[in-house]
Parts: sequence; C-alpha cells; structure tokens
Amino acid sequence: MVNRYETYLYNSLADARETIRTIGTDNLKLHADTYHMNNEEEDFCQPLVKCADVLGYMHMSESHRGLIGSGTVDWDEVFRGLADADYSGPLVLESFSAMNPDLAAATKLWRPPKQPPEILAGHGLEFLRKHAEEYGL
Repeated sequence: MVNRYETYLYNSLADARETIRTIGTDNLKLHADTYHMNNEEEDFCQPLVKCADVLGYMHMSESHRGLIGSGTVDWDEVFRGLADADYSGPLVLESFSAMNPDLAAATKLWRPPKQPPEILAGHGLEFLRKHAEEYGL
C-alpha cells in the first residue's frame, strides 16, 4: 500500500487485501509500510491483524523517514499488531540517507536526515531487534 500523496490505488491495507483475496492466488502477498500506514490508517495494530492472511512483507520506517523510534509511529501498536497477526515474514528497516542523489530525489528527501547513515542503520536495527524480541517475533 502507498499513501494518497503518491497514488490513489491501495491506500490502506484493507484495499490491498481485498484485491489480493479477489485474485485468489497464494503467491501474491501484501507489502505493508509503516510510513504509509502513518498517513492512511487510523491505527497500526488492527489493520495488520485484519490482513494477516495475506501479509508477507513489512517496511519499518519512521514518520519522517529518519531515525526509527524518533517520530510519530506508534511502534508498540505496530509490534502488537504483528504479534497478534502471527507475522513471521521479514521486517525491513527503511530509513533514508541523502548519500545517493537519485534516491533522495525519488523519496522526496529534500533535507538530509539529522543522523548519519551509520546511526540510522545501527540504531534502527537495534531498535527493531529489541522490539521484535519483546513481542516474540
């Protein structure tokens, strides 16, 4: 799913789930992204639980695309939803640095993050591992 500022298709996990279920194949999975969920979902937990049957991939990104845990994403809700959904797929840290001009332009990263890439990656992975362990993922 992608937020309304990038497309009008599949702006919620429920939208994407409905299409996947309608197609009816086992090899099509939902890719959820906390950055986009922050814009489109009313909470984090229930949408993840309600699409558990098709959820196959998670991008874990902060509301400002910077250091995970330092924005407005409710990470306890995210991890509670993943745990309640019995999610066992990949948790992919998605945090952008402005090192690559093409990536910065594509992701609309108009100003560099406050932290260098080493901090974004190192602290981000530590944050994800701690929470995944805490919630039994």
